[in-house]
Amino acid sequence: MTDQSPQESIAVLERRVAEGRADREGIFELVGAYREATRATDAAELLERYLQDSSSDWEACRLCVECHREADRMEDAVRVLNRWASRFRDRAQFWTLRGLMLEDMGDWSSALSEYLLAARIAPHMAEAHYRQGVVLMHLERHEEALEAFTHTLKLRPRLVPALINVGLVCEALGEQAQAIQSFERAIEAAPDSAEAHLNLGALLGETGQLDAALEHCQKALALDPQSSQAAHNAGLALLERDPDRAVRFFRQAIALDGENLDAYHQLGAIAQRKGMWEGAVGFFRQVVERDPDRTGSLFAMGVCYSKADRPEEAIKVFRRLLEINPGNADAWFYLGLSYDKKGDSRSAREAYQKADTSGTDSGQENT
Repeated sequence: MTDQSPQESIAVLERRVAEGRADREGIFELVGAYREATRATDAAELLERYLQDSSSDWEACRLCVECHREADRMEDAVRVLNRWASRFRDRAQFWTLRGLMLEDMGDWSSALSEYLLAARIAPHMAEAHYRQGVVLMHLERHEEALEAFTHTLKLRPRLVPALINVGLVCEALGEQAQAIQSFERAIEAAPDSAEAHLNLGALLGETGQLDAALEHCQKALALDPQSSQAAHNAGLALLERDPDRAVRFFRQAIALDGENLDAYHQLGAIAQRKGMWEGAVGFFRQVVERDPDRTGSLFAMGVCYSKADRPEEAIKVFRRLLEINPGNADAWFYLGLSYDKKGDSRSAREAYQKADTSGTDSGQENT
C-alpha cells in the first residue's frame, strides 16, 4: 500500500477489519494509521471493540488508553483502564499508566502513590522510579526527587531525561556544580539533545561562564531551530558584552514565540540603556499588555515615560505598580519625580514621604 494515500490505506484496512479478515497485527496496523491521521478517537474505539474478544491483551488495553489520552478523552481513558483493572492490576505497567493519567489531571499526590505501587511490584522498573521523580519535582520535594532520579540512573545510567532532571533538581537545591556535571553527562550520553544543551547553557550563563553558555545555547538552537528559549538564552549570554548581537537573538526568540515576554523585556532594557525611551516603552508595553502584573516591566516603563518627559503616563504606570506592591520604595520615589515634572509639588512631596517609609523594595522584581 506504499503508493496509496493515507486515506486510501485506511479504507483498505477498514474493509479488512469489517470483513473479519484482519488479525491482531491488522488491527494494530489500522490503529497506527488512524493515529498518524490524527484520528485517535477512531483508534480508541477500534481497540475497545477488539478488547471485547481479547480482554487479556494488555498491549491493546494500554494502547486504547493512550489513544483516549491523545484525543483528550480522559474520562474514557479512566473508564477503559478501570474496566480491565481486575485482569491487569498485578502488572507494574498498569499502575504507571494510571499514574500518567492522574498526572494529566493534575493529581500529583495520587499519581505518586501509583508509581510507588508500581515500584513495589517491579523494583527494577526504571520508569516507575523516573515518574516518581517527575511528580516529586512538581510537588517541589526536590531532595526526594533527586533520590528517585538517582535510583533511576542506577537502573539505566544513560537515561537522558533523568540526567537532565537531576541537573534541574540540583540547580533548585543550589548545587550548581553538580547540576552542570549532570547536564554534561546528559550531553555525553546524547550529544544531539537540544534540551541538555539548553539547560547547560542557561546555567553556565547564570554562573558567569558566558563563552561556554553561548556555545551551548547556539548548539541547542542549531538542534532545535524552533526553540525560542535557546535564542533568548543566547541573547542573555551576549547581553553585557555585545548588546547589538544580543538584540538579534532576542528578536529571533520573539519571532519563534510571540509570547516570549522575557525577550520583549530584554529588548526594552537594551533600548533603555541606550536612552531610546520611546522604543523601550514600546517593548515594555508588549510585556504588560500580556501580563499586567509584571512589576519589573511596569517599573522600567514608568521610568522611561518619566525620562521622555511624559509624566502623565509615568504617573499612571507607577500608580498601577503600587496597586500591586504598595511597599515599593523606588516606585514611590519615581512617582514623586513624575509629579514634580507635572508641577504637582504637593503630590510629589507625599510620594517622597511614602518612599522614605516604604523600606527597600525595588522595582526590579518580577521582570
